[in-house]
Amino acid sequence: MQNIYYLDSNFTKENLSQYILSIRFSTDGLSFCLHDSANKLIALSHQHYCLESQDEVIARVKKTIIEDDLLRQQYKKVYIAPCKKNKLLIPAHIFNKNYLSDIFRISLPTEKNDILLYRKVRIMEAYLIESLPRNFVTFLTGRYQSLCIVNHAYSFIINSLNSVLLNTHHLFIDIQDHYFDILVTQSNDVKLFNSFSYNSVQDIIYYILRCLKDCHADLANLQSVFSGILVDDPKFHQLISKYIPNISILSDNSLNTILQNKELNSSRFIHLLNLHKCE
Repeated sequence: MQNIYYLDSNFTKENLSQYILSIRFSTDGLSFCLHDSANKLIALSHQHYCLESQDEVIARVKKTIIEDDLLRQQYKKVYIAPCKKNKLLIPAHIFNKNYLSDIFRISLPTEKNDILLYRKVRIMEAYLIESLPRNFVTFLTGRYQSLCIVNHAYSFIINSLNSVLLNTHHLFIDIQDHYFDILVTQSNDVKLFNSFSYNSVQDIIYYILRCLKDCHADLANLQSVFSGILVDDPKFHQLISKYIPNISILSDNSLNTILQNKELNSSRFIHLLNLHKCE
């Protein structure tokens, strides 16, 4: 994917204190968007890169925040959304700060200097938890006054649950670089949330079918919604449609119009663009 940059022609720095900045980063690049007080999209940027380690990604993010003129400013609110496979979703009734470290480390690896961050997903009464290096969190809190750091899956989960229908099984898939998030619901009940690494489309299909079987989902009454990378690839859609019924793809036609790019996969930006609406 090529780099993308959009800035509204009427943009001025006079009202930045009323704007909302959202930043998403992963091994495949850094994206950010800026919304004004009327929720109008003022700026969108995507810097493409291919990195493997978390240290490399964080170093690139720090460098970009320091050097980019828009990212150096202060805003009404700033959201930072790491795209990481490793996170936990814990029901609110068993959430306990005193045992959070033990619960997280039983399931997922952490580094010595990592700090655990959590955010309540109020729509389902659960907490989304992830770990980040302490020095990186200190860097971010030192740069931005009104800051919320929450995994990219936060927006994915909330946007998905806001669209469910009664008496129907729903499958929501958000595909990222090297991994994908899956959410299975029946009416308003969350049956499953998990993240899986993949190397091929066949891997994605295998994990989806296994999860649907475990959830006893009725394929004849299943609504499937896909977002993220790959979803604009006709070969991907053709292959996965053989196994998963009633597939729809999240897209934002207005974004294609703004950027004057009909080939753009707007789906990969949807959860970033809606992150500030989840509060």
